[in-house]
Amino acid sequence: LSRPASALAFLEAFDAGRTATNEVPLDLLRPLAQFKNEKINALVRKHWGNLQPGTPEEKLAEIRRLSNDLRAGEGDLKRGRELYRKHCATCHKLFGEGEIVGPDLTTANRKDREYLLVSIVDPSAVIRKEYLSFAVHTIDGRTLNGLIVEQAPGKITLLTAKNERIGIDRAKIESLEESPVSLMPENQLKELKPQEVRDLFRYLQSDAGK
Repeated sequence: LSRPASALAFLEAFDAGRTATNEVPLDLLRPLAQFKNEKINALVRKHWGNLQPGTPEEKLAEIRRLSNDLRAGEGDLKRGRELYRKHCATCHKLFGEGEIVGPDLTTANRKDREYLLVSIVDPSAVIRKEYLSFAVHTIDGRTLNGLIVEQAPGKITLLTAKNERIGIDRAKIESLEESPVSLMPENQLKELKPQEVRDLFRYLQSDAGK
């Protein structure tokens, strides 16, 4: 999906019914909008809908909905930890568990429910300097997104949202630009049921995660 031609071929295979659309995580499809290719955009809309960032009004409505869900009952700490491991630990660390693609949540303002909701629903609202992501366009037509974690005279290394390190020769880079969008995808909570949201927040806001 990092090249327009191969991405289009991949999406056309979906359109022809040669594979199942649910095999592709949505966060891998969102960067395809950078290609500004009408055929690619049309196929993504046809099978997955509009994957562009939500409007401020949509995000506020989502925050209100989730706030109501959280107020409707109590969460389970143990189930919340399992949900954290599945949905958050790939990028964040909490109580020493997880990766460091994004900020360490242990010292974050986790007790503020509103802060947590805004950070999850609208991750691009505030991006700390050390977590700014970049889009790298190569001369062979690829587009790669991630944090720049290493820089050498002849190469840079990106850390992707999947916690993968990709080295790119500077001689192969056509352009490098800072992304206004967080590496963390939106809609992280939309797949969760209300009780699962309560469970996850119970763990995220706990004192020791025991």
